[in-house]
Amino acid sequence: MTDVDSLLYVDTDILFMRPLEDIWHFFTLFNSSQISALAPEHEDAAAGWYNRFAQHPYYGKLGVNSGVMLMNLTRLRAFKWLDYILKFYKEYKLKITWGDQDLINIVFHYHPDKLYIYTCEWNYRPDHCMYMSVCQKAEKEGISIVHGNRGVYHNEKQPTFKAVYNAFKEYQFGDDLEQGLLHPMKDNLAKAKKSNCGMVKAAFTKQLEKQIQILNHK
Repeated sequence: MTDVDSLLYVDTDILFMRPLEDIWHFFTLFNSSQISALAPEHEDAAAGWYNRFAQHPYYGKLGVNSGVMLMNLTRLRAFKWLDYILKFYKEYKLKITWGDQDLINIVFHYHPDKLYIYTCEWNYRPDHCMYMSVCQKAEKEGISIVHGNRGVYHNEKQPTFKAVYNAFKEYQFGDDLEQGLLHPMKDNLAKAKKSNCGMVKAAFTKQLEKQIQILNHK
């Protein structure tokens, strides 16, 4: 991909609640040294994985999650990203648990100036609400990107996430967003089994509602 300047990498369990252009806009906020953007792995140290269990260096106080990653490939190549990844893999391969995410954390532990951090609503996971709500930006502004890790789209552990996923699963692209996606999503959320994440269910539809309003006024 030597001819590609920048890209957005996402895991396969990602749902966008607003246009892709909105997260792409963060590239314009990079300073001259930043090569990538990620969201924190946790907001609450009491539930953090890296600060409690990691046997290798990691970014900041709580680490970062690699599920939604902006990458300026031109800068990554100049930085010799692959060389660092291979170097740290050889050094820490017996101590990493989460594969590429751990290696990314190690790189940015040693080069924190290379990373731009966006807030938790851009990579919203069950960890943000399964015990208590810890992503205040999501509650206030709505979830921008839903990340259904832990297999929550396909099990019964987090019914709020499954309700959102099922609405997307049934939606036919090109159909009316309000009738075909928003209303079924709200119905699914209302019927979902009570849970801690369900206590902030309004956050899951807030951004979608905003986008529909924008489209209706064009």
